[in-house]
Amino acid sequence: MLRHLDPSRELEVLAEIAQLLTQFDMQRVLGRVIRKVAGAVGATHAHLALHSNYEMDWRNIFQTDRLDVDTVYSASVGGLNTGLAGWVVRERRGTIVYNAARDERREVFGEELSKGSAIAMPLICNQDLMAVLTLLHPEARHFAESHFRLVQIAMNQASVAVHNARLENHVRSGKHQFEAVLHAVDNPMLVLDTRGKILMMNDAATRYLQIADAPFVPGIHLADLVRDDSAFERILQIIDSASGTTSRWLFKAHSELRERDFEVLMSVWENPLQGQSGFVVMMHDVTTLLELDRFKNDMLRMASHDLRSPLALISGYTDVLDMDLPDEYPTLRGYLDAIRRTTQRMDGLLIDLLRVERIQSSPLELHQPVPVTALLETVIDNTQAAAFQKQQLLDTDFHSLPDEIVADPVMIREAMENFVSNAIKYTPEGGHIVVRAYARDTAFYFIVEDNGIGIGPEHMPRLFTSFYRAKQAGTEHIQGTGVGLSLVKTVIERHQGKVWVESEVGVGSQFGFWLPLS
Repeated sequence: MLRHLDPSRELEVLAEIAQLLTQFDMQRVLGRVIRKVAGAVGATHAHLALHSNYEMDWRNIFQTDRLDVDTVYSASVGGLNTGLAGWVVRERRGTIVYNAARDERREVFGEELSKGSAIAMPLICNQDLMAVLTLLHPEARHFAESHFRLVQIAMNQASVAVHNARLENHVRSGKHQFEAVLHAVDNPMLVLDTRGKILMMNDAATRYLQIADAPFVPGIHLADLVRDDSAFERILQIIDSASGTTSRWLFKAHSELRERDFEVLMSVWENPLQGQSGFVVMMHDVTTLLELDRFKNDMLRMASHDLRSPLALISGYTDVLDMDLPDEYPTLRGYLDAIRRTTQRMDGLLIDLLRVERIQSSPLELHQPVPVTALLETVIDNTQAAAFQKQQLLDTDFHSLPDEIVADPVMIREAMENFVSNAIKYTPEGGHIVVRAYARDTAFYFIVEDNGIGIGPEHMPRLFTSFYRAKQAGTEHIQGTGVGLSLVKTVIERHQGKVWVESEVGVGSQFGFWLPLS
């Protein structure tokens, strides 16, 4: 016989459930809600089947292995594929089973519900079905429509609360992950607000600022901690003058106080929902790298200068021996020629090394206005003879040229000539080379195209690396040190430009760079 629920009792239960769901301890609250609903409708058993797609969320919200499982209430992850719960998932709606033995759907219920009555209700929020609650009673026709309505309203309220709990756990989990990453980074990292107050810092920053002995209190102004440290001068300047036009800064900083060098990445963070914003500061300590680079440059400079003297001596004595050697010793003359070629090759390598050192140490203040037309004419004049020797056609396509560019005239000329000389070197006799130059928007472009042997795709990533040479068929007889393209890249990047290359084996290559006009 159907037992209808008293309306006043229904309102009382719903009010109690609404008050329970204002708490955020879903692990206990959800169990109490289900017990209260089960008690109100007279169910002898309640089962909550949790959707496995949200298993991690359920484990965070609702640790089933710690629940008090009794005859009234139990919970499990999964169990939504079969039985009454499976029917609810497929239909995405709740249902009453008045008499399981006579219900036309009894074949799908299985042993879970072979007799008696039941109510099954999904927990759905934002179209996501998160769980199914099943209430059972051993007697047929125990549950009525009033019971179903109460369970439906209660589970709708519970769905919203569980959804909010899931969101809160996601936020908390993201915060924990961010803090773990923050403290795992072995370089100083700080999170600041727009005024420069420290909201968060990692262990490396705490050690660098030498405040590891005292507990960090958020809200301290960065300027109060780094007043005498020159590494933070630019950071504080950006905080004081930052505008909405720039959101990312990359620069180098040196600490005279601690004799450390940093590469600093500073960016803006924003939280529109809470109207908050500020800066993230990442300070990569490059002191060791700079010391190694200085050591490398010193050794390079010293070796280059010191080796040139003995090489000149060897070359000079080789010429003297060749002059005094009688004609009846052709074999010895061949040996002397081999020594001469080797010393010349070593001398060329040393010249390239000195060029690398000169380019890297040359101050940017040497940049000056350079007439573009005269520069291009000099480049063509200096490379025309080499193309003529190989019977190559060296064409030019110059248009829309600017009057001048601001650059180091010697470096830029060498970079251009290197591109043209490379094209001549790697293009067979009778080939065709086109040198293009033009201005577009705010940049000056210089491009060299050839129909030479081309470059395989496996060589492209390392093509501008120092001393790298692409060894492939057709290049065995071509002399070189592998420094030229590296020099071009260094020169162009020091002028705030960029190099590129496109090539296809057997078709030809296109090398180019652009420079900013401003």
